[in-house]
Amino acid sequence: MNLSMQSEFDLIGKNVTISESKNKEIIGINGKIIMETKNMIVMDTKNGKRSIPKNICQLSNNGQVIQTDSTKLKKRPHERLEMLA
Repeated sequence: MNLSMQSEFDLIGKNVTISESKNKEIIGINGKIIMETKNMIVMDTKNGKRSIPKNICQLSNNGQVIQTDSTKLKKRPHERLEMLA
């Protein structure tokens, strides 16, 4: 199942959970994405803000995996929007 979003490139403001990761300690962290850079996402969790590398984790929302191509996700948000044009 794909997550229904306004755009597959829009992550800021979404409540997500880390469903899979190379770092087993961050699996299960959930919160709202408040900032995004080229290689990191910043999540506001109940224990404070956490910076998570994009290349080591898979995000899900309400049990639905956010299916994105890693080459698209490893860009800045405005660069991903330029790809649509």
